[in-house]
Amino acid sequence: MRKSSKMLACLIVSSSILSFTIPALADTSTQTTAPSTNQVQNSSTGTATPSSTQITPADQAAARKQKLQNEILHLQNAQQFQQDLAPIRQLQAQDKQLHDQVIALRKTIQAQVKTDRQAKNYTALLAALNDMIPMQDDIASAREAAQNAKTDWAQLRTDNKANNASAVTADLSKVQSDIQNRISVYQKILGDLQKINGDLTTASSTTTPSNTAPSSAQTT
Repeated sequence: MRKSSKMLACLIVSSSILSFTIPALADTSTQTTAPSTNQVQNSSTGTATPSSTQITPADQAAARKQKLQNEILHLQNAQQFQQDLAPIRQLQAQDKQLHDQVIALRKTIQAQVKTDRQAKNYTALLAALNDMIPMQDDIASAREAAQNAKTDWAQLRTDNKANNASAVTADLSKVQSDIQNRISVYQKILGDLQKINGDLTTASSTTTPSNTAPSSAQTT
């Protein structure tokens, strides 16, 4: 009797363990298993309906096709954008060349100013200073053109990222106009600097008064 009671208790414990472990394994499973009949029973009507979680191979193929189409469109837009930027890149190369020339000539002028000051070449210095006055307006125009270009470039990047085709076309036109304007201003500044450099390298037409005392032959 005691032996049969012990066996019965063991069976009860075993059934209790199974009742907890089997649902736990079912809950943690990450795989979705479709019903063997590929249908689920509608509890309210009793009719069989297709499972809403089932994805067919055709659905997967359609999703992959759409993803590829989106990638193709993205690359086509990027390619078109690079083609639209080609004339702007050419203008930028010209803009940089002029900018480098302006910087180099400005350094030359700075060295020549120092030389003329040491030599007291006042005629050259005065001529150069007078020519620097109208150049200030050109410098202001160059800075304004640079600021406009920076603003329009930022807008172009924003519209291109948003795939706003009509806005991108207008932005490209603005940026191109900005760079062309800056090129024109740099050309004027370069001409101004060349004239100033010519002023500074001109020999002085006046001599510096001598500070030595007059000779005894000139005194009475």
